[in-house]
Amino acid sequence: SPQAVAKPLEPWILIDSRAETLTVFRHGAPPIVFGNLAFGAAGVKEKRRRGDDVTPRGVYSVGWIRTESKFVHFIGLNYPSVVDAERGLHDGVIGEAAYERIKRAHERGERPPQDTALGGQIGIHGVGKGSLEIHRIANWTSGCIAMENLDVRRLARMVRVGMRVEIR
Repeated sequence: SPQAVAKPLEPWILIDSRAETLTVFRHGAPPIVFGNLAFGAAGVKEKRRRGDDVTPRGVYSVGWIRTESKFVHFIGLNYPSVVDAERGLHDGVIGEAAYERIKRAHERGERPPQDTALGGQIGIHGVGKGSLEIHRIANWTSGCIAMENLDVRRLARMVRVGMRVEIR
């Protein structure tokens, strides 16, 4: 789909779940790579429903940034996407009304509803006061992407609402 193609001059983020890296690509500057990420306890794949502990694979954008969070910063993603909603409708996880709400929000450039059976509040955040030891060896989140506190502080300075985020 045309909106999935990054405009090469716009900064964007690639999250590579296999390499466990988050890379910020910026025109005319070397990429900035962060490592030591943690993902949802159930892994990175197509997220099916709220509570499945899955980090969604797909193309999203930054929907909001909360600087005061128990996880230091919370960089919210505009999950569920229209693709997620279409799959949810097809699988019977959500009905037509929820699908239309999600689709309308994306058409208007608004944050999609976070309260449907597909789940929400997916984002990039720090470890907060959590255990770095656990963070380094386990995928511990409910579906978010977690990174070390200093890294999420650095990342937050580079991120803007609307920035493309691809999770592979």
